[in-house]
Formats: sequence, structure tokens, C-alpha cells
Amino acid sequence: MQYMIKVASLLSFTLLLISCSQEETINFEDANLEAAIESELGESFTEEEVEEITALNLADDNISDLEGLQHFSSLETVSLQDNQVKDFSELQELEQLESVNVVGNPLEESQEQLDQLSEKGINVIQSVGRSDGPGGFLWKVEDENTEVYLQGTIHAGVEDFYPLHEEIEKAYLKADVVVPEVDITNVDQSEMQQINMELGTYQDGSTVKDHISEDVFSELEDTLSQFGIPLEAVEMYKPWLLANTVQQLMTQQLGYTSGVDQYFLNKASEDGKEVIDLETAEEQLEIFADTSEEYQESMLESSLMNVLAFEQQMQELFETYEQGDEDKLLEVLSEEEIGSSEKKEENEAFLQAINGDRNHNMADQIIRFLEEDEADTYFVMVGSLHLLEDPHIRSILEEEGYQAERIH
Repeated sequence: MQYMIKVASLLSFTLLLISCSQEETINFEDANLEAAIESELGESFTEEEVEEITALNLADDNISDLEGLQHFSSLETVSLQDNQVKDFSELQELEQLESVNVVGNPLEESQEQLDQLSEKGINVIQSVGRSDGPGGFLWKVEDENTEVYLQGTIHAGVEDFYPLHEEIEKAYLKADVVVPEVDITNVDQSEMQQINMELGTYQDGSTVKDHISEDVFSELEDTLSQFGIPLEAVEMYKPWLLANTVQQLMTQQLGYTSGVDQYFLNKASEDGKEVIDLETAEEQLEIFADTSEEYQESMLESSLMNVLAFEQQMQELFETYEQGDEDKLLEVLSEEEIGSSEKKEENEAFLQAINGDRNHNMADQIIRFLEEDEADTYFVMVGSLHLLEDPHIRSILEEEGYQAERIH
């Protein structure tokens, strides 16, 4: 009996070895394709294992031959952006394929193949953005297998902004993860309203009239009347929240569309990309709420301009952003910030909180992305000032040994 058990155990082991030896492996003609897939899946994988893979990011891996990719039978989306592929016939065998990004490949000889894929209902992305498109500030930071794109944004836009410049759109497409300051498309509105009530309203029965000068209060009444907003509806708001509210009302009246960050967050939702916030909305609002009453009044007063003046300021901002002029944009934004308060000391403290401190916190998180070595590509979107005004995110990264390369 012991002999049979021994034989059986040996036989089972032998059968296991035979079974393992008969598992089909995938042969790749292109070593770069094999290396790119190993980077995604690990060094050891079989045909059976890859049948469960639904998405691959093979962008910018110097791939020229797709032989072997046809075995990924469950593949739904694949990015082949910025490679050297001329033959896409292997994709014809992928029955589950829904979307393929071939931007940046030499497509002249393969247009018929791509048209056939499109006729099957597959979304074939052949070009993105505009060569003359706006969106002036994009840097890239790398660490071994990890890439981080740093996109400077503005939080409002006009219809002809989109799509942005092709380099920016390509960077977004390459990204596995989209990283905004705050994912404004996924904010719990009831929770946000509660935070605004706690941080931005008077809880002692007083109103804004009790906390600001008569002149500023009179200007506030006049401004709100232009938008048909009765003072009674917002009289419990603190000046900082009123200042933000007035800016939003002007933005809406002028018909400005979503900012660059929301544009890409909407795309990320459609494309199923992972989104990681750099901070929370509450953290941002606390910076305003922590300022003195005098400083809040100065913020409110500076916001109470007529719509025409506001439009002129915004147009200057849009034009400078489109041009990608770092010095000019810094000048435009800095003039607005520095001129917003007569109290230099508190103004400097506010700027440190709204820019410097946050830049260090955001840079720390970006460094963690780079050090995780997950072979991911991140598309980080922050207000342009965070990439331009010292201590900006780029300079903090450079102090840690990372180099930020200007892409656009």
C-alpha cells in the first residue's frame, strides 16, 4: 500500500509536471512588446492567464510588431500610442475589443486595417488634440518605470478651448491614473453643503452686515441685485464665501465652460481611468475660513467688480494661458493676489497657505507615485500657479533629485 501511495504521489507529481510543461506560452516577435507586457503583468504568464486581461497600456514602448497580442482574447481597451506599429492585423482577432489608441504610430500603410476595425464598431483613436490647440503648461517627470505628467490648469474655460494641444491630450491618453487637486465630479453635494455651512456661515445669529463696512455692504447689495439674488438668501455667509459666490455668479453669467481639470475628469469618467485626489475640498476651504475678518472683507471687496471688468481680467488670463507664457501668466496671477489686501503680512501668510504649503504637500504625494515603481503613468492636474510660483511643485521635486522636462 505504501508503495502504491508512493507511486501515486510520484505519478501525480509527474502528471503535474506534464501538465505544466504543456501549458502554452505566448511567442512574441517583438522583444519590446514582450517587455512591455511583462512590465504590465509580470515576467511569467501563459496564454490561459492573459485570456482574462481586459486592458493594456503599451504606450511609448518602441513596439513595431503586434504578433502575440491576438492571444489576449478578453482585451477591451489597449493603448499603442507613440510606437512604431505599421501592421494592426492582430487586432482583428480580438472579438471583445472596444477601443484602441494608435496615436503617434506611422499609420499611412495601415489605414485600411484601421478602417476595418472602425467598421466593426471599435473606437480607433488616431489623433487627439490640435497642433495649434491651447493649454500652455505641461511637464514630465520620470523615475525608472514611472512617468508623471504635470499639467497646469485654469479652473474656467471657453468652448473653443477643447480639445487642448495634442501633446496634452496625448499625455492624458497615456495615463493610467488621473490626479486632480480635488475630483470635483465626485463630490458629495450634501456633504459639501454641510462643510460650507460649518466653515462659511455665521452661527451666532449675526449676518454679514454686522461684520463688514457700510461701503462694502452697499457694493455687495448692488452686485447681488445684478444677478437677481436677494441679500436675505446669503446674508449669513461669511465674506470669503460671498467672494467665491460672486465669482461663480460672474463666471456663469459670462457663459464660461468647465475648466481644464473638469474637462479631463469628465473624460476620465468616460474612459474608466482611476482618479486619485491630491487633497480634499474641505482642506481647500479651510484656508479661506482661517483668515481674519479684515482679510475676508478685502477678498470680498476685490470680488465686487462689474461684470465687464471681470470679463476683461478673464480674457487676459485665457489668452496668456493659451500662449503658454510662464512669466506673463505669473505676472497676471500674482498682480491679482498681491493687490487683494492692504495687510502685507497676512497676505503673505495667505499666499503661503494657498500656494507654498499646498505645493509641498502635493509634491510629497507625487514623489510617492514616483517611488512606488508600479510602472504607471500619472496625469497630474493642478492650478498653473502651483507649477510657476516659488516654491512651486517643480522646484520642490528638483530639490529631491527629480528633473521636470517641459513638454508643451
